[in-house]
Amino acid sequence: MNIRHLLDPEQVRLARRRKGGLTAARHVLAAVTLTVGVAALSVPAWAQTEDELAKQYKIESMKQALETKERYDLYGLRFASDQSAVPADAQSLLDDIAATLKNFPEWHLRIVGHTDATADPQHNQALSLDRANAIKAGLVERGVDEQRLATAGAGESRPLAGNDTPEGRALNRRVELIRFTDSAEAKRLLKAMSDYLDAQKAISFDYDAALEVVTNDKQKLALSSSGMVTLNRPDKIRAARAGGFVDVETLFDGKTLTVLGKNANKYTQLEVPGTIDHLIDELRTKYDRPLPAADLLGTNAYAALMEDVYDSKDLGSGVINGTECDFLAFRKDEVDLQVWIAHGDSPYPCKYVLTSRLVTDGPQYSVEIRNWSTGDKAMKDDFAFQNATNAEKIDLKDLQDKTSELPSNFAMGGKQ
Repeated sequence: MNIRHLLDPEQVRLARRRKGGLTAARHVLAAVTLTVGVAALSVPAWAQTEDELAKQYKIESMKQALETKERYDLYGLRFASDQSAVPADAQSLLDDIAATLKNFPEWHLRIVGHTDATADPQHNQALSLDRANAIKAGLVERGVDEQRLATAGAGESRPLAGNDTPEGRALNRRVELIRFTDSAEAKRLLKAMSDYLDAQKAISFDYDAALEVVTNDKQKLALSSSGMVTLNRPDKIRAARAGGFVDVETLFDGKTLTVLGKNANKYTQLEVPGTIDHLIDELRTKYDRPLPAADLLGTNAYAALMEDVYDSKDLGSGVINGTECDFLAFRKDEVDLQVWIAHGDSPYPCKYVLTSRLVTDGPQYSVEIRNWSTGDKAMKDDFAFQNATNAEKIDLKDLQDKTSELPSNFAMGGKQ
């Protein structure tokens, strides 16, 4: 993503990521909108050329990098222009990769193709995936179990150097090898949480959240807030969030959505008839106002959270607010996700953390859940807007700035 996120002491400029790059993480980033962090997203300056890196290749260096860093950028696979067939002079590299995987039978390997930016982005995306799949096919031919291999195409989206010189473009044309973990137990535990959530018709909980930004001098700042959520499936929800710069309440009765900016004493209403799932999608895609913890509120949280996950780990137990939990970690290209799930017959989410992988210094968004209740123990609500403070009704666009997570001296910047 060619976007810079800047912050200085007087003004913060946030850049929304372009819509085309949101598919992979749109569910998991719902709670943070698109402002997961503020930092410089830079392209490193490489001191070596592609030819020099290719000549330095040794099977030992690849194995060591995969063992210690879990990734390796492979050069020397010089595909013909606009072609995905593995060149004849690169067959020995495939021999080395296959031999390494046979020596480490517990390893799984993800093969990610990358291109320069000389063609159409969509074409580059498809071409990079075709090349990764060609390498996978070559490894399968060499006896590697297909179940141990995964592929992806990043196209031109993650350059290592600038695309304005031949040398830079050559560095960007690479194959990335990533060692990953595929934990069946982590997936089972997450699915059990999702099934439990789906079975609950009434849920209420309180939460504490922190949204991090990163300054240009690498100082992390956490914007903290607290809130509550009450829902009755399939079509009623109330969510409130209050922090140093925001005090907002959202209500939905199955037909009408009300958003109340308590600090401004103004509200807006929209007709969005349907289920909570429909409301979540409408708020996220049409109005850019995702509900807090949206990934956990809709049906089939497992599908939303696992979309595009390639690495899953069961990290044992943890304790959140005195509750013993299973600690799980998942990885996508854009974000890392950590989830703590309560032990016992009510495997509810105690905490989850999203960490950006595309923004320098990895700013994150975290939510800790308290006072989890379901069924008859859940908080009762009629989900009706009463307007007890005689708030003024205004258009949604006029309410946006008055219900922002960020302080008033933060200004939204454009793409760069």
